[in-house]
This record gives sequence, C-alpha cells and structure tokens, in this order.
Amino acid sequence: MRTGPDDLDEAFDAIYPPDVRLPSARFWTPVAVARRAAILLRDAGARTILDVGSGVGKFALVAAQTVPELRLVGIEQRAHLVDVALRARRALEVTNVEFKVGNATEASWREYDGLYFFNSFAENVFEPEARLDNRVELSLSRFAKDVLRAYAALRAAPPGTAVATFSGSSGRVPCTFELASIEPAGSSWLRLWIKTASRDDGSFFVEVNDTVERHPAGGARPARSDSDG
Repeated sequence: MRTGPDDLDEAFDAIYPPDVRLPSARFWTPVAVARRAAILLRDAGARTILDVGSGVGKFALVAAQTVPELRLVGIEQRAHLVDVALRARRALEVTNVEFKVGNATEASWREYDGLYFFNSFAENVFEPEARLDNRVELSLSRFAKDVLRAYAALRAAPPGTAVATFSGSSGRVPCTFELASIEPAGSSWLRLWIKTASRDDGSFFVEVNDTVERHPAGGARPARSDSDG
C-alpha cells in the first residue's frame, strides 16, 4: 500500500496531544515539506538552523531526523507549545534540536547559517477566529515590528546564509539574497534563498503566493520577478 503525504502527517502528529493535532494542517509544517527543506538547507551549506516561530516543533524535529548532521533551534513565543515540543523531542529521542521560549525576532541570529520560515508573522493579521489562540499579543503593530526586525537581521547576515520559506516568510527578503530554487510543496511553495552579496541598495523581495515581487528602496512600484515561471 502506498503512503501519501496525509498518512505521513497523521502518523507523525500522533505523538502530539489531540488539541495540538487539530490545527496541524493550518499551522504546522507538513512532514514532506520539512524533509525537503532540511535537505535544501543542508545542500546549501547550512548546518545550524533557526526555526522562526517553531510552534510544537514539527519542522525542527522532522528536519533533525531527516538530516542528523544539522543542529536546529526553534524559538516560539507560546510557552505551552514549547513544552509540547520538548515532550515530543524526548519521546522521539532526538538530540540535535533545542527549543526556546521567546520572540525569534528579538534573539540574535548571528550563530545561524540557515533559517526556516513558515509564514512566520502572518497570524498577526489573521481574523481573530482564524488565530491559534489569544495567549500572546497579535496585532498589526506587532506584525510590523517583527517584519522589520527580521529584515534587519537578514540584512546583517553574512554571505552564504541560506533561508528556506514555506508559504512565504510573511516578511521581506533583502536584495542581497538570490532565489536559488522554488518548487511546489503541499498546497503552497517552498523557496530557497541564498545570500550572495554584501552590497545592499535597500530594495527587497516579497513573496506573494506563486510570485516574487521586488520592491525598490523608497517605496516605488514593485516589479514581479520572472524567476517563478
């Protein structure tokens, strides 16, 4: 019998409590996507990966099992989800993953040569009924702060830094990054970005569904990239 993506996720999600499994399809990275993102990051030369907003740790745990030579760190603002992730890590006996409570955009990113985003800040702009819960601040002002801090951290990252985004980063990718690959993933897109330059003119990319828009510095009209095909 063939095993499909839904079977993979159902099997992995069984490690979590029922209330955590329920929002899995909307909020946690699918197993197949996590495996592929881990391989892309490894092949790009990354070895220490930050999961920006790690939730219950599904991406980091799957990635760590898929590519054992990676070290993964998940930072998540909801303490109860970090507790769930830590219990899952112990149950799986995965040793190359850490989970921390905090706002990932307020932490230093200097030790990481790879980053993973699953639409990390978008919950701030969801309608209240579409949010995971109301245990943390979610607002337009919070969204703006997180996007700008993440953008500044990416601008400061050294050349060679690899970034994988699933369903977009919900932020900005500096012009110093090159779109190395894009492929369908689940119901969305998985992109790999590599920082290839240090000169920065202030322009940036924004991922919009299946396209990438380049926004010039100063708020001029964005241009769509043809690299998405």
